[in-house]
Amino acid sequence: MKETMVQPTIDGTTPSERDLKRDLLARQAARIADLQEGIKRSQDEIDLLKSQILDAWPVGSYEAGDLKVQIRPGNQRLDAKRFAEAYPAAANPSLYKVTPDAAAARRALGEMALEPLMKRDKSSVVVK
Repeated sequence: MKETMVQPTIDGTTPSERDLKRDLLARQAARIADLQEGIKRSQDEIDLLKSQILDAWPVGSYEAGDLKVQIRPGNQRLDAKRFAEAYPAAANPSLYKVTPDAAAARRALGEMALEPLMKRDKSSVVVK
């Protein structure tokens, strides 16, 4: 961000460090919001164009001027509900895995007991 010289207020005092930080935060947040809106508009246009391409072309690779367009089949995932109906866990335990239930562990052991076992994702900034 572009730094500006500190301007005195109307009464001649200079803004406090806290006020300057808040002003900077407000400007940064406003810029992030503007950029996010631009990204959203661009993403909406990209989604529309991709949808049009998917409607018009089958799976394959195509030359498009200086670019190459690849249309790939969608990823396949196991439908857990249908799988469980076809292969019940009771009859096929080797096809299933057990994972910890964090909520039940918190209730049974308490937050303090779980704290050393927890992982935390990287902090993030959200501007709305």
